[in-house]
Amino acid sequence: MFSSIQNTILLNWKKVSFRRRLLLVMTFSGLFKLLILSIAIFAYLINSEEQDSGKNALGIAKYLAKDRDIITAILQQDPTLIKEKIEYLRTSIDATFIVVGDIKGLRIAHPLDQRIGKKMKGNDNDKALKQGLSYISVAEGSLGKSVRGKTPVIDTQGNIIGVVSVGYLLTSIENKAIHFLLFLVVMVILVVLTNAVVSGFTAKKFQNAIFGFEPEEFGRLYTELKVTLSTIKEGVISIDAKGNLKSINRSACEIFKVDAKDVLNKKMSVVFPGNNLSDILLTKTSEYDVELMIHGQAVVANRQVLIVDGNVAGAVSSFRLKDEITELTKRLAQVREYSDLLRSQTHEHRNKLNTISGLIHLGKNKEVLELIGQETQHYQHLIQFLREAISEPMVAGVLLGKSERAKELGLQLEIDQGSQLLKLPKHIRAEDLITILGNFIDNSFDACISDNNNKSVKKVLVSISDFGNEIIIEVEDNGCGLPKDIVQKKLLKQGISSKSANNRGVGLHLVNQIVNRYHGQLTMDSVADKGTIMTVYLPKKHSKDTDNATI
Repeated sequence: MFSSIQNTILLNWKKVSFRRRLLLVMTFSGLFKLLILSIAIFAYLINSEEQDSGKNALGIAKYLAKDRDIITAILQQDPTLIKEKIEYLRTSIDATFIVVGDIKGLRIAHPLDQRIGKKMKGNDNDKALKQGLSYISVAEGSLGKSVRGKTPVIDTQGNIIGVVSVGYLLTSIENKAIHFLLFLVVMVILVVLTNAVVSGFTAKKFQNAIFGFEPEEFGRLYTELKVTLSTIKEGVISIDAKGNLKSINRSACEIFKVDAKDVLNKKMSVVFPGNNLSDILLTKTSEYDVELMIHGQAVVANRQVLIVDGNVAGAVSSFRLKDEITELTKRLAQVREYSDLLRSQTHEHRNKLNTISGLIHLGKNKEVLELIGQETQHYQHLIQFLREAISEPMVAGVLLGKSERAKELGLQLEIDQGSQLLKLPKHIRAEDLITILGNFIDNSFDACISDNNNKSVKKVLVSISDFGNEIIIEVEDNGCGLPKDIVQKKLLKQGISSKSANNRGVGLHLVNQIVNRYHGQLTMDSVADKGTIMTVYLPKKHSKDTDNATI
């Protein structure tokens, strides 16, 4: 039953908005704290009043115990000697009572005349009458519970002959404190109202800071974001406005081989030297596809500035290893080469089949056999040459595919008969040669097609040589040449292209990266409207720095 009620309360509580919840919690918590504080202050005040009243009462009692009239009245058992004096003094100090008793505890003086001569009440006279002590006590007397100061009366011979008791009723002390309690209650109400206003403002400010989300929703979004960042392959890091690293996901830790707890909340420039991510906090300019060397790793990064209320709050950077991107680009190039080969062969064979079909219908069997023989002879000759001169199958496949593509485009692709590529050195990958050849030949095709001059034959000449200490790849065309308005060095940068189409400006950039990695050389010789010669020299000798080439 209790569990069901508790669950119902929790369910309804969660339905209440955060602002109201915070308002209720802060109001009631403030009220509870103030009530406890008020009770504690009230108890302390009463105790303090009791102590002060007791000290005052004891002081008056000691003064009266030395009065000659008091001593005489006790010895003569005559209350009339001190009645007026005692009453005047009691009203002057606002005491509840002043009682004088003899050695037997019988009253000699009392505020009520009918109680004179009777036994003093409270059972707290022994310390004064028997031990001669002065003290403060709290006891129930004939007038009620009171705090009293008691002291013995001693005659001239030093004998204890009686006791003086001065007291204040506890009810009168509480009445004094009640005024303060009323003031305290008023202050509590004012503080609670103020607390409610402040808590409402704070709740609104806090909720605006978390974009109006409830705390539970914001917590769920944070958890989702944390899980998302941990599952994506890209590395993600963020810094605050002071350049301190505030977050790093699992992929970034794996890429840089660091532990998150060792780098969080530290200066980004100290943890990852050379990243210059903090620079965009000053420039306020986001950057994309930036190549960096961070913590010994070559990466390609995108960096975005965080702007909150018009102010720079930090920056976020996502990145991937450059080698991964390069590898993906190479694989894509290989797939594209294979696709071009299949498309070219399909198109060419379809044309040949249509021609053969037409000749058969016309009864030209002799011409059919000649056509088949010519096509077979040319194709077999090319395959035989590539098989003998080019030992790397992937390179031979690209040349064969580009040959078919040239026919489809109405161009002529010639492979230098002196070309030779035997076994590749271990440090040179065939995929890199494919990237170089593919980009050079494609660019030559585009240059030939773009050439507006009426040349009899638009052709591309490919030469591959592994004689000597270098592998030399040369592609020559008689197309339009390189553009005059773009410096050749700029063509090697990513995004710079002589073509107007989108997704250009990548090929020569990749070629240049490969050449730099092998510490080779790239040359471009071009004459407008006459053609271009692209040449790459790759050293056969392996360099120790090849695998660690920087950007």
